[in-house]
Amino acid sequence: MPDAPTPEELAGPQYLYGVVRADGPLDFGPIGLGMPPSHVRAVCEDGLAALVSPTPSMRVDPTRAHLLAHQRAAEVVLREHTLLPVAFGTVLGSEADVRAMLRSTHEALTSVLTALEGKVELGLKVLYHREHLNRRMELEDEELRRRGDESEAEHEQRLGRAVELRAALDMAAMLEGLRPLAAASRTDAPVGERMLLNAAFLVARRDGPAFEAKVRMLAARSDLYTFRFTGPWAPYSFVDLRLGRADAPEPRVSRTAG
Repeated sequence: MPDAPTPEELAGPQYLYGVVRADGPLDFGPIGLGMPPSHVRAVCEDGLAALVSPTPSMRVDPTRAHLLAHQRAAEVVLREHTLLPVAFGTVLGSEADVRAMLRSTHEALTSVLTALEGKVELGLKVLYHREHLNRRMELEDEELRRRGDESEAEHEQRLGRAVELRAALDMAAMLEGLRPLAAASRTDAPVGERMLLNAAFLVARRDGPAFEAKVRMLAARSDLYTFRFTGPWAPYSFVDLRLGRADAPEPRVSRTAG
């Protein structure tokens, strides 16, 4: 059995990783922030458990090591529990503050956990090489080839508009095919010139294999795009949760965005 937290640790700042349902003690071992990694345990109140580890300061810098430790802890918890994740860097002043937070937001936290029950986040990014798509479209459609009376700049503009429309329609069709398999979906702005789709899906864990099979089928049908499929992750994209702040809104689950 791990050593119980010392009185000093209980009275000091507690780094929060997320909230799960639990009626009894939970201990995940040394998987938290710090070196050596801190012990992640549960602070329980009325069927809810806040997953915390002691931290020396109310501020945690977003270093690579800290970010990876936060992600690692979430991944370990997610293997056996439905996790309501919180934003990186969430720190409460003491264990007493953690308990007070659980009591004051109990109804909202319970509602969100019910909505997330048995679900995980899956990510999909779709990228392309524009020149490759340009050439393919010119081969497929004679109308898109350069006309004799057309300057190179005019042709590039006309072809560019056609390529952008084709890519937008293809991404819309992909989303339309995937959304019925998800409880919720979200699209964010693409990152970089090559990315066309930056999407996240809230999917029942039992439906994960079927969702992945659908992504693989879409990828096999097109050599125009590169698919990057990731997960399962804690559902950060679908939870608006900033615990530990006086101005924090009540937790909620976002259904479809973007």
